[in-house]
Amino acid sequence: MQLVELDISDSNKEIEFFIDQLYLELFGKDALLSNEDKVAIKNQWQKQQPAHWAFKVVQNKNAVAFFTLAESFSYFAQGAYGIINELWVAEEYRSKGVGGEVLKYIKQIAEDKGWRRVDVSAPHFERWIKTFEFYQKHGFSYTGKKLKYLVAEH
Repeated sequence: MQLVELDISDSNKEIEFFIDQLYLELFGKDALLSNEDKVAIKNQWQKQQPAHWAFKVVQNKNAVAFFTLAESFSYFAQGAYGIINELWVAEEYRSKGVGGEVLKYIKQIAEDKGWRRVDVSAPHFERWIKTFEFYQKHGFSYTGKKLKYLVAEH
């Protein structure tokens, strides 16, 4: 076997073919991306520059929250999309609307960047159920289990 990297510049049709095959298998013919969407995604991919940002939220000169965002790219997300990697609210400001305000900031950033979605992982442990419910309350939907592979351990 041989690994071959496909460059969007000269392999776009081949990439679209594979994406179509995946979509057909997973979702059926009605879910195939339109040609217009494919062109938009290709253009976005060609301009792609990995990005990561960190923010703090200040109230009365005190940092009350912190979050980081990254931009990733996927056909499933229809191009570039955001990922909330970290989100922290100072304990004394929890359950007081600060987290909701942070998500408003994040949603505005997403809109400004043209992202169609923002992903976040919430711990699955029972003690974190409030975190999971918090995101759902603010419009996030459950998308399934998340797995990771730790490269350094293998």
